[in-house]
Amino acid sequence: MQFTIAQFAVLAVAFGIAQAAPAPVADAMAPAMTDPAKVSLKPTAISKRGAPASKGTTALSAAKTILPGQKFDGGMVMFDRGRSCTGQVEGGNLDAVFVIKAGGTLSNVIIGPNQVEGVHCEGGCTLQNVWWSDVCEDALTVEKSQTAGQTTRVIGGGAFNAADKVFQHNGAGTLSISGFTVENFGKLYRSCGNCKTQFKRNIIMNNINASGGKSLTGINSNYGDTCRLTNINLKNVKETCAKYQGTTINSQEPVRLGEGPDGVNCLYAMGDIKSS
Repeated sequence: MQFTIAQFAVLAVAFGIAQAAPAPVADAMAPAMTDPAKVSLKPTAISKRGAPASKGTTALSAAKTILPGQKFDGGMVMFDRGRSCTGQVEGGNLDAVFVIKAGGTLSNVIIGPNQVEGVHCEGGCTLQNVWWSDVCEDALTVEKSQTAGQTTRVIGGGAFNAADKVFQHNGAGTLSISGFTVENFGKLYRSCGNCKTQFKRNIIMNNINASGGKSLTGINSNYGDTCRLTNINLKNVKETCAKYQGTTINSQEPVRLGEGPDGVNCLYAMGDIKSS
């Protein structure tokens, strides 16, 4: 027996058969709605190469100092020092592009290729959306003036083409890095292996995209350093957490002790690391 559409509608009413409501049609012109509570900082994808486009270039004649508690927003301008990189020659504050005093904040800045020392932090600094187009000696140095109770935070941003280290940690305390992209590098983080004064140092990394590197982190296990890693995406990176026997003799190189999670210094599970 066959029914017409009208007859079926009558039967549906008579027997209480529910009709599925038509799916709502999205307004193509309406903006997408995002739940602010679900917004999270994500690093630039590994496939994207290079720093964002700059909104101008400034060559500083001297390092720019950000005072304690001061916030400097660079507006995505590229800053450098107008001088060629000198390779792995140690410099100081005078060679930096920015010197951040304790508690200062640097944001929305691109560090250009014509410089030597990048950014120096004197303790408890915040760097947000800071990019290094070509790292010279180091991208960021956390200086020995940082105390055990201070944390320097790097939030977002990225670094490219570092022959050796990206982040150099000379002081005490903690360096926290989140939502960061790094490509073509030697070491993303190194706790100073032969500083004349040594400290216990902590490195925390979350949501990192790293490709084309030798080592993600290097720490000194004999000084109690710790490395905590979560949500790490690696591509062609040889090692994750390398442990060294640090020294206070500046002319000596630290001895490599091993690599990988151990529950004491390298504090992460293999599930925290995605490697390809």
